[in-house]
Amino acid sequence: MSYNKVVLSDTMKNMISPIQSAVPSPTFLWRFKVTLFLIWALTCCKISWDSVMRMDVNLRDLFLYEAFLYYNPLLLVTIMVWLWGVNLWVFLQSNVSYPKIFDLDQNHLTHREIWKARFLTIMPDADIKF
Repeated sequence: MSYNKVVLSDTMKNMISPIQSAVPSPTFLWRFKVTLFLIWALTCCKISWDSVMRMDVNLRDLFLYEAFLYYNPLLLVTIMVWLWGVNLWVFLQSNVSYPKIFDLDQNHLTHREIWKARFLTIMPDADIKF
């Protein structure tokens, strides 16, 4: 009697439930998210382009000039932080120990933390409204 329970429980552990087999692979999910993001980004760009092109020429020039003045500093800060992360990534790929070169302690930031900070600098850029 107890042997049947052990065999039955072992066979139940090895069975794949339909829910487990229906889960898509992480690669598929990542590609799906990227595809949705690109569709969203292209839609936003198309709507923005159409809106700007419908403006009067003088109003369009004023709008683009003010947008440049308003967003240029935020864009420069975002690019600076991103390039800092690229710099750290290049140091990592070339096996250069930048903490020893710049005399830093061992709890320095890596390119991953810098790129996480980059998203924090991009978020205020996206939230600003006219």
